[in-house]
Amino acid sequence: MKSIAMLLSLAGASVVAADAPTFSLWTADNAKQVGKELAGKLSPQGIASQKLADMGNYNFALVLRRQSGTAEVHQKMADIFVIQSGEADLVTGGTVVNPTNSSPTEIRGAAIRDGAERHLVAGDVLTIPAGMPHQVKVAPGKEILYIAIKVAQ
Repeated sequence: MKSIAMLLSLAGASVVAADAPTFSLWTADNAKQVGKELAGKLSPQGIASQKLADMGNYNFALVLRRQSGTAEVHQKMADIFVIQSGEADLVTGGTVVNPTNSSPTEIRGAAIRDGAERHLVAGDVLTIPAGMPHQVKVAPGKEILYIAIKVAQ
């Protein structure tokens, strides 16, 4: 967990917006508490999130998933995930099946064809560059809690 605090403090040190805080810290206990609160706020799609901070060109949220998400591509945002607890599989690359534009810079789809699948567990940290298809797949009866850092490109 010290590496998470270091990651967050390093990210906070690079803030350029004058009215944004220059340092933010979310402890492991904070993440656990917010994760418990999110469990009561799950959408019908099995996901709940809470924004932790908006730092201008990047933001932080805590995300709880109990079901697989759709395939997504963020054309102008990179994702960094810090897995807090649970497990899931992440599919990256490949081609989005049945793509639709949910906004001018966001694509969603049913699945990913020919992507690489990796298993995620607590402590893993990953980056997904802008423009890369990705999908989080949660097995029945499982869940994953992670910090999602979105960085404008």
